[in-house]
Amino acid sequence: MAVTYAFSPRLINYSQTVDACGLPYTIPVGEIIARTFLKVGQDRFNGVQAEPPVGQANGAPPDGYRVNVDLNQFGFDPLTGTGQEDRFNAIVDLNLLAVYENSSGASLAQTPLTYHQTIRLWTPALTSQSSSCATGAIDGAVETAAETLAKEMASVMPRLNQPAQASPTQPGGVTTQTPAPVPQPITSAVQFRTKLVDANRNLVLESGEAIVLLIETTNVSDTDIPSAYVELRGTELLIDAFKRVAPIPIPLGALKSGEKRTAEIRGRLGAVSQPSQGELIIGIILSEGLPPGTHSIRTEIQPRSSYKKPTP
Repeated sequence: MAVTYAFSPRLINYSQTVDACGLPYTIPVGEIIARTFLKVGQDRFNGVQAEPPVGQANGAPPDGYRVNVDLNQFGFDPLTGTGQEDRFNAIVDLNLLAVYENSSGASLAQTPLTYHQTIRLWTPALTSQSSSCATGAIDGAVETAAETLAKEMASVMPRLNQPAQASPTQPGGVTTQTPAPVPQPITSAVQFRTKLVDANRNLVLESGEAIVLLIETTNVSDTDIPSAYVELRGTELLIDAFKRVAPIPIPLGALKSGEKRTAEIRGRLGAVSQPSQGELIIGIILSEGLPPGTHSIRTEIQPRSSYKKPTP
């Protein structure tokens, strides 16, 4: 399969200025996304090219597709310091829209691509006067987001490669014209709901407390899914709580068409020295079909207090 990428001007020209070690740094967001999509495409497809201004291609190759990639939203929002110099937490939000066309220029489908992740960055000053910063971690975070969405988009492409139906021939040798396909969004193969429950059900996660992640997954597609897995990202303390009990990604098994299943994933929080805010990002990995978007659960994390107020 050969693919031509057409990156929208809004995407290519987009950049965002953020604070890095007290200095402004402009992230070349569009440049990173385009470069990463081409790199992933070269690993996944037989031939990859791009239209200007990135490349010199013009339209879809005869045996492949044209993918128009547009930017809906990008956000790089610093949250709080980590208590360590030059280190801070941030949220990366990247929302793209991919529209697929065949070699005739007809639109076949479109898929939204969404990435949301909390990360920890280190951006130290490179001189004693702090006139410049090491910003590689910032660019790397955007590249990771783009790579995740590029791989998600690549998983959709085989579903576009459906044989065309032959047009019926009427008496007298007249062939009816098949209407041009109407672009339809490719929907995810599963839907899921999540809930995080702590042992004392006070909605605050405490040091050493047992926690349970409830996931209700439904196969809403017309075909069986041979295997599905739960992927967890987010605050390291929360991820480690579940890693204590089970390896990640966590297998859900096969899902028959229309089947609904609820899984309980148990964990135990490690030692907590100071109050903080945590985020757990839940995704579903599928062996077949388009995966759904992620769910994000934010929660308060507190040390467990052993002090008891004396009785008067």
